[in-house]
Amino acid sequence: MINLAQVVGIIAEYHPFHNGHLYQMRNARALTGASYCVVFLSSYFVQRGMPAIYSPLKRAEAALRAGADAVFEIPTPFSSASARDYAAYGVSMLAGLGIPNLCCGTEDVSAEELSMLLDVIDEGSEAFQHSLREGLKTGLTYAEARVNAIAADLFQAGADNSLLLRTRELLSKPNNILAFEYARAARAERIPIRLTTVSRKGSDYHDPILQGDFSSATAIRSHILNGGSWDDLVRMVPRAAAEVFASAPYLNPACMVGPIERRVLDQLYEGTALSSFSDVSEDLADRIANAEFREENYEALVNSLKTRQYTHTRVARALTHIFLGIRKSDLLRWKNAAREEAVAAASAEGKKSGDLPPIGAAPYARLLGFRRDSEALLSLLKQAATIPMVSRPAAAESLLRSPAARDLFQAEVHAADLWNSLCYGDNGTSLPSYLRQQIVIV
Repeated sequence: MINLAQVVGIIAEYHPFHNGHLYQMRNARALTGASYCVVFLSSYFVQRGMPAIYSPLKRAEAALRAGADAVFEIPTPFSSASARDYAAYGVSMLAGLGIPNLCCGTEDVSAEELSMLLDVIDEGSEAFQHSLREGLKTGLTYAEARVNAIAADLFQAGADNSLLLRTRELLSKPNNILAFEYARAARAERIPIRLTTVSRKGSDYHDPILQGDFSSATAIRSHILNGGSWDDLVRMVPRAAAEVFASAPYLNPACMVGPIERRVLDQLYEGTALSSFSDVSEDLADRIANAEFREENYEALVNSLKTRQYTHTRVARALTHIFLGIRKSDLLRWKNAAREEAVAAASAEGKKSGDLPPIGAAPYARLLGFRRDSEALLSLLKQAATIPMVSRPAAAESLLRSPAARDLFQAEVHAADLWNSLCYGDNGTSLPSYLRQQIVIV
């Protein structure tokens, strides 16, 4: 009989899957002693604020053929969100399925260092919040202002210069930041997850050049989008995954410019405040409203809008959220969807809602696919799950009890339909609607 201690989770984008991801997956099993690896995969739009070039189903299939046992979907409103919201949602999905182990890829930070930082950083303190506000006033990005505030907090706690320098170094790297957010979310929600880390191998996260066996996803995407052959990627992508991607249609994000412009113009005509959308400040809303949208591709559009304060990723997320119609009020409501769903379920079963444990953001877990030889794992997860498991999208409405959970699910249906529409416009591929999708079984 298997038990949950034999299961490790990975939160990932696989945009697309490559050797570095396989390296992490294998080490995740080795470090935790797990027999099964469950992936929580970003959906149609990813954290960089761009549409995924391959659909979640194709990325799930690639992961399964490369060795993952089951893949669940992080819905677009959270897979395209800030690192904090993305990490919190992913961690709460693990908790909702009872998975006790999480392995994350980092540049160079260990789980012990993350725990130490969380022991001494108090982001709710007056000193931290004051430092954060002052940094933002001077035009720093949120990430830069936050690092400064953390450093100030550590200094107040008596940290020496070596720790301050190390902290700045750690929290300036994308994978380290995500790992910190995973650890922070688990502690904030009192989720007893054992965190392990695997340092990335080979190219840096943003490295644009293909090199060696461990090229970055950035370099691989660039090669694909520039019409490069999959034969050139044979060293960098596991064969089983490469075979999935080589025969699959992909979406070039360059096609986003026209649809985003039309969406912005519609909102302005209707009198909708662009600043009501997630990640859009008043100042950034003005910049977007006054943009000419004459750039030839999405990257150029984002670069035309970014400033010292508004990074490429922040601008891209803002544009994506306007395009998808994801408002700040929506995201706030969906963060509470899990509790609303749990209260509704408890009420239906005659239980007291006051007896509920702390609940994260995920109100359900949509299963994208699994390996046939891992069916025992699915049975175990169903028994342990405290949130509904959705294997057939068309059945979600009958499984979800709360309006907030249903609205989040419908937002994912909308995002999928828009991605499918973009894909058809970009390359003429007609894909099945979200509600008619079939689970991937390999």
